[in-house]
Amino acid sequence: MNKKLVGSAAIGAAVLAIVAAQFLSGGDDAPAAAPPPSPAPTIQVAHQEVYRFPDVADGRGWNFAIPVPPWPSDHVGDRATYLDSAGGVVLETDRVPLDQEDPVSGLRALAKANQDPGYRLTSIAEHEPVASSDAGEWDFTYQKQGATRQVREIGVGTGDVLITIRYDAPQPAFEANLPVLTHALQVQAPG
Repeated sequence: MNKKLVGSAAIGAAVLAIVAAQFLSGGDDAPAAAPPPSPAPTIQVAHQEVYRFPDVADGRGWNFAIPVPPWPSDHVGDRATYLDSAGGVVLETDRVPLDQEDPVSGLRALAKANQDPGYRLTSIAEHEPVASSDAGEWDFTYQKQGATRQVREIGVGTGDVLITIRYDAPQPAFEANLPVLTHALQVQAPG
């Protein structure tokens, strides 16, 4: 065999091996790969917070069941508070006896009576129905221990009471943890 041909083949194999090694290892000059995107928070529903209305629907009654996360909780009367201690996110549900014309007016009454330190109203407006019931949305920020917290509270009209679902998070973590509220709003139609 021709020595020139054998030498060229050996050089070609060596170059191919170097190129393959750089390709497989990313090479020194290869741009760094972008980190994978952060996964969206996953919300597990531990159980439901159930508000019972036994004296309606001709005595048959009905329930309003709100899916809640598997976080430590505290119950005082009709108020249930779920706290994700790792991220400082709070989900709170309540049944508020309140004379109201509609959920938005009910939320306005709550806003007037309950303003946290550093309270700043963002909006109070109609919200899409929750479990076939009219709803309103109250958005605001407030100060707690020197940090700004953001709140979105949904009020659902259920006759002479307002069921509230309050999502409260540190402002930098508010958007990333909104699935907590989204899952809580997946209430089964009362019945």
